[in-house]
Amino acid sequence: MITVAIPMGSQPDILTLVTRARSELASTLADKLQFVVFDSGSNVDQADTWTFHQARDEADAVTQAVGLVAQGKADILLKGIVQTHTLLKELLRPDYQLRLQKVLSHVAIIHLPQLNRPLLLSDAGMNIDPDEGRLAAIVENAVGVAHQIGLPKPKVALLSAAENFNPKMPSSVLAQAVAKQFETRSDAVIAGPISLDLALSPASVAHKHYEGVIQGDADVLIVPTIDVGNVLYKALMLFTDARSGGTIVGAKVPIVLTSRSDSVDSKLTALAFAIAQLKGGAS
Repeated sequence: MITVAIPMGSQPDILTLVTRARSELASTLADKLQFVVFDSGSNVDQADTWTFHQARDEADAVTQAVGLVAQGKADILLKGIVQTHTLLKELLRPDYQLRLQKVLSHVAIIHLPQLNRPLLLSDAGMNIDPDEGRLAAIVENAVGVAHQIGLPKPKVALLSAAENFNPKMPSSVLAQAVAKQFETRSDAVIAGPISLDLALSPASVAHKHYEGVIQGDADVLIVPTIDVGNVLYKALMLFTDARSGGTIVGAKVPIVLTSRSDSVDSKLTALAFAIAQLKGGAS
């Protein structure tokens, strides 16, 4: 049984998500999916699609949902109509002992029609301007997720504007320093600085006669700042037929972030991604 806790989740769009998840995702799982919703409003579910718990207010809904995780009775936390910082503040209470890594980070999975593989992107949603230590932790988290979804030796590209080291370009300096930390790593190939085209396009690699360890076949893109990640992510969503979804990782359970503007398809992709992290298979 996989249990998903949803604070402030009694919303029509989340009910649609849960209904589709029970139909489209559960059929591919050996385990059953169970959803538990905590909300201060009324229960919009009239068909026993989820288990509903009344909350006094938003804070109480978050406390109940995170408490379920802390008790080991929920495997995934899915954010309903609640502020992200409210959810994370409760999740990171020391007495819950739910933090696994020093740094929590956002990892998105992107399915591009042009690629024959899922692509991971981090961090486009949480860490604003990471220094070397924090970016190394973001890489560590992303490699862990790649392993969880079935990539035993992911290729990780530390992005910059160009593949040649430039001491005057902060992203280039940062990428080289972080890549050096991982140069003896045997369970991942981590390289940088590298440009986006060389990370994803074998044709660009051939055209530029690039001889790096990543040859247009990166599995993971690591961006130097949230600005770069956000622009890249939104460009892919706006101008391609990409499918995507993201989770916050580094805690004992994956946290699925949703917003009112996300499509149900995007939310479903994010939930499938979280489940894949638990089950060890591509989403």
